Amino acid sequence: MNDNSLKNLKPFDSDSARKAGQKSSKAGSKHLKTLIQEIGNNIDWDKTTLKDKAQMKALYGNNAWQALTYVAFTKAMAGDPKAMDWLAKNGYGQNIDVTTNGKELPTPIMRVDNGILRDNSNPEN
Repeated sequence: MNDNSLKNLKPFDSDSARKAGQKSSKAGSKHLKTLIQEIGNNIDWDKTTLKDKAQMKALYGNNAWQALTYVAFTKAMAGDPKAMDWLAKNGYGQNIDVTTNGKELPTPIMRVDNGILRDNSNPEN
């Protein structure tokens, strides 16, 4: 190696290497789930009943998701089940109850033991 090539070497930065393969998101953008949770936890009631485009633009700028979220909260508070469902699914996910209600789960027929598939019905296996 010559002296010029040594000058171009940079120390390894693990953060830069990790981020190199990721798409960078726009600075300041939030996931819809985060936006719904933030508005839901600290709602500004003055923003919930607007219908005038000029007012909407003045309050939200070009952030249509924030405006849409406020509209959904307004409808949900008025009792609209579709708005409630949309907020619940997009803000908190859909939890599925996988409990057995006290019933015992059946024993699997096969099991993996040290990488070998074994038959549970045969105790010698």
